[in-house]
Amino acid sequence: MNNQPTSPQDDRAADEPFLSRRQYRQQQAAQSQQRPAQSAEDTTTPPEMRRRAFADERADQDREERVRRLKRRLNIVIAALVAAIIVVYLILFYVG
Repeated sequence: MNNQPTSPQDDRAADEPFLSRRQYRQQQAAQSQQRPAQSAEDTTTPPEMRRRAFADERADQDREERVRRLKRRLNIVIAALVAAIIVVYLILFYVG
């Protein structure tokens, strides 16, 4: 028979020899055994985030930033009000 590719999908495999079912299964089994070893090496690096997880984390960071700014502004307002009250008492004490 002719070992020429019979479909467009076979064009990319034209340089490779045809495999029997047994050879193909052995090749797939070898590749599946290599994948867990590679994933074990990847545990040192953080896993890729999904889009939703990234968006949630970004929203949490934005919320925390807004809370920090609001806390700072409130502290400034409280300090200003305390200073204003002290000034009013001093004015009332010396004038009255």
